[in-house]
Amino acid sequence: MDSDTTDRDTTAGFSSTPATSTLQLFDHPYNTTILNERAVEIPVVMAWLYRGDPLGDVLEVGNVLQHYGDVLDVPTRRIVDRYETGPHVENLDVFDITGRYDTIITISTVEHVGWDPPEPRTPGRSVEAIEHLASLLTPTGRMLVTVPTGWNQPLDDWLADRPAAAAVTFRRDGDGWVLTDDLTFLPYGATTRWAESVFIGEFRS
Repeated sequence: MDSDTTDRDTTAGFSSTPATSTLQLFDHPYNTTILNERAVEIPVVMAWLYRGDPLGDVLEVGNVLQHYGDVLDVPTRRIVDRYETGPHVENLDVFDITGRYDTIITISTVEHVGWDPPEPRTPGRSVEAIEHLASLLTPTGRMLVTVPTGWNQPLDDWLADRPAAAAVTFRRDGDGWVLTDDLTFLPYGATTRWAESVFIGEFRS
């Protein structure tokens, strides 16, 4: 039986995460946030970032959090996005990112690598992107990856084999989201224009 997000810890499933406040879905005028997977991704990511561990040098792959900086306490970080432009955003391919980072976050981004135009479709390229980013972590580093399921099936299949150190999924439930008891990968866009379930996983060096 799935549990309502109002009753479960925002970071349930991450064994090293201390208890935090229960999940409140995130709403913001940008990009109809409350209607899509950002409503659950953003609060989980923010709880994970500030769970008590030092952040150190932070990398964000995919320019997401900047859009909500007017209401979120977003950490200082390097932002890389291949296509989107914006203040302090570096336009680089994920495989051209170098350096060492204590904290990496990538929100609804890796599923597009090697899958969506203008790139040629290359199954497995998204997995290689995650592995490349993980290789940039310091010895005690950690990375949080969120993926809307059903968009990139080869990536879903890989994530279902539990390569992450810890992982959870959320699925739609009416106008809200619930944390699933088992990893759940639903088809994209079955009842709305957006994801029906979201994978959130922590990877470590």
